[in-house]
Amino acid sequence: MKFKEFKKKMQKGIFSVEEAKRVAWNNSAQTLRLQFHQWNTAGDLVRLKRGLYGFSDQIKDQVEIARALYTPAYISLESALHHHGILPDVTFGLSLVTPRGTRSFKTPVGQFLYYQIKQNLFWGYDPKTLMAEPEKALLDYFYLKGVGLYPKIDFWETLRVQNLQELNFKKAKGYAKQFNIKKITELLLSLESYRHGKTKKPR
Repeated sequence: MKFKEFKKKMQKGIFSVEEAKRVAWNNSAQTLRLQFHQWNTAGDLVRLKRGLYGFSDQIKDQVEIARALYTPAYISLESALHHHGILPDVTFGLSLVTPRGTRSFKTPVGQFLYYQIKQNLFWGYDPKTLMAEPEKALLDYFYLKGVGLYPKIDFWETLRVQNLQELNFKKAKGYAKQFNIKKITELLLSLESYRHGKTKKPR
């Protein structure tokens, strides 16, 4: 089968070998894998992980890739906090949380890092964009990265947090109750005090 014919029959940008065999191929899986290897070498296909491929001109959407690599998951932690303007630095790879095990995937289009969170904490995101709310992303960050975080004013200066007016601290406090972890509450209250100090008008 020619590549153009296969692409027309496939009708989706990211797909598994099993999907390709079922939808657009009558040969054995071994024959299909060999053809995929050739198309990958030619630059027509991109191998995202074992058994998962995408057309090279159709894999620009990180959300679509994230869904295909490992699900369920949503974008959170440093990636979401940077998206919402809370952390200024561009993150290394896309950080997501999942109720499944922690995993990472290094693909030709970037690295995807999935961190495990308890099932009862898997909420607070837009199912269409997979983007966490800023308050939930912050608490996920406290929950999963809390060992290196300190409830002190100078620590927030070092972290260079910004645009804290975008955070709804009342909502965040409500969310924190569901985590029920003392350090998360301490970090949140400290960050709120830091925000008040930054916004307080000088006399």
